Amino acid sequence: MKTLKIISAVVVVALFVAGCEQSPWNSDELGDQITVAEEEIASLKSAEATDSDVDAAKFAGHLMKGGMSLGGHHLLFGRNFPPCATVTVDSDDFPKTITVDYTEGCVGRMGLAKKGTLTIEMSDTITNEGAVYVVTFSNVNFGNRTIEKTVTYTNEGQNDEGNWVISYEMLSTTSFTKEEETFVIVRDFTGSKEWLAGFDTPECTDDQFLRNGAGSITVNEELKFERTVTDLFIDRACKYPLSGVIDITRGEESMSIDFGTGECDNIALVTKDGESEEIELNAGKFRKGFKRHERNMKKNKGWW
Repeated sequence: MKTLKIISAVVVVALFVAGCEQSPWNSDELGDQITVAEEEIASLKSAEATDSDVDAAKFAGHLMKGGMSLGGHHLLFGRNFPPCATVTVDSDDFPKTITVDYTEGCVGRMGLAKKGTLTIEMSDTITNEGAVYVVTFSNVNFGNRTIEKTVTYTNEGQNDEGNWVISYEMLSTTSFTKEEETFVIVRDFTGSKEWLAGFDTPECTDDQFLRNGAGSITVNEELKFERTVTDLFIDRACKYPLSGVIDITRGEESMSIDFGTGECDNIALVTKDGESEEIELNAGKFRKGFKRHERNMKKNKGWW
């Protein structure tokens, strides 16, 4: 039954005209005045730039035979899978490993230039409760950022509302250099995705889910922030999160990033110390007038 749904979705996706491809966003780094709020936005965008590819590739892996190698824009991946990526699978049967290779200059859904390799080790059909798949990033680059990451996903079954719930544990290291200073940012996070729509189709345009979870952000082994995500609503028909809140704390100080109440817009509201500032999600930066040099993440007090 699930196989039939997947095959039907592959046929339907060929009819899509509107795509997930969106206008590029500015990924320039911010040097030693970087704020944790802006770094959080950059991290969300780079994650989403590959998450939709992973979701498409894991479904393609159900139908691909061992030894097959297919390029992007193939119907098995959905209409908006990047054409510069090549997907291969090592086996007809489970467990199987899927490999996604991004060539130099590859640009995908979020407008991000990316290159490198990621693998998806699948224990079973992902629509089976208890299925586990492990995604590993090997020297994946987004612009001048290098990301090493391992995420373990587990299908927890359907909740009382009938929605599929996928739990995950993630450890990632992001490295980049700006103005002769090197940043190494480690994220350790445990969370869940509750799928509201699109779980059993390969295309991204119908994907809707809620993210929840908690973990930490450590910068250059010196600064450590705690991070909590509450009901972050992702609808992949939109480039930006539609609603939800991310809370970031360090010591006695806390900050929130509020993505609104459902509008597909370019703005989130960051609140700290009784003040609020708008941050542009496309550029990943606070708007003009933000006194960055007074509130960067290195400050003991008053950081943003």
